[in-house]
Amino acid sequence: MPPGGSSLLGRIRDPEHTGERRCWPCTVANVAIAAVLSGLSTLVAVELAAVVAVVSLAAIALRGYLVPGTPGLTQQYLPERVLRAFGNAPGYTDPDDFEVVQRVEHYRQNAVDADAFLADEGIVAETDDGRELTEAFAAALGERLTARPTDADLTGPLANVFGTDAEDVTVERDPHPAVTVGHRVREWPSWSALRVDVAAHEALAEWTERWADLPREQRVEMLETVRAHRTVCPACGGPVERASDVQTSCCGVHEVLAVACTDCEERLAELNPRTHAGTIVS
Repeated sequence: MPPGGSSLLGRIRDPEHTGERRCWPCTVANVAIAAVLSGLSTLVAVELAAVVAVVSLAAIALRGYLVPGTPGLTQQYLPERVLRAFGNAPGYTDPDDFEVVQRVEHYRQNAVDADAFLADEGIVAETDDGRELTEAFAAALGERLTARPTDADLTGPLANVFGTDAEDVTVERDPHPAVTVGHRVREWPSWSALRVDVAAHEALAEWTERWADLPREQRVEMLETVRAHRTVCPACGGPVERASDVQTSCCGVHEVLAVACTDCEERLAELNPRTHAGTIVS
């Protein structure tokens, strides 16, 4: 598996709370604390205040916070309207970046009905218990998974998934797989989930010519759907089932529909229960 950064700054940096995963309410609160500490330090010496300010800001920049436990404190004491102002309330997205707006417009113009696409192409079929992968596509996906070693470098295949060059892709696993494509960081609930998405992309590219015509973001969404319909764990071969779970982050608490192996507990997907309830074979 691709290792994380080996430089000193790479070892100090906490990817859980920096970059695109940074919690801005936490950052603002910590900067305010740093300002207070620096101000108090001036009572001792101006030089000390400068050192406190530099060290504090460096810690916030590299770690995401200055005071340990800030994520929990932010979640507990900041009201949702404050979190929403920073775009961190659950389910809130602020598409104010021009490039993001362009991608959204491209998506709107080129997207298809995902359920109809998966059904028309013989990828997912209705059963008495709900929707599930067809036997033929499940076999094609299984062959792709078997052909690639579990510890294989996925940088190149992921570049193919996102239509970019391998040097623009960075893969880290701490504690979950995080893939940086350009300036955007994407996460998967497990290494198996990431492997399934890569294998599914390759299988779908061979399965239907229509796959390449879909907007990239819709392809990524469909990969998650395909992964969530898989009934056999790619890690141990055990049965995969779904169950409600609660996730807690620094900016809120929300319920997810967890798709996981009942034997080794490897998690394949974390879905919105309001949009996916009843659509996956248990």
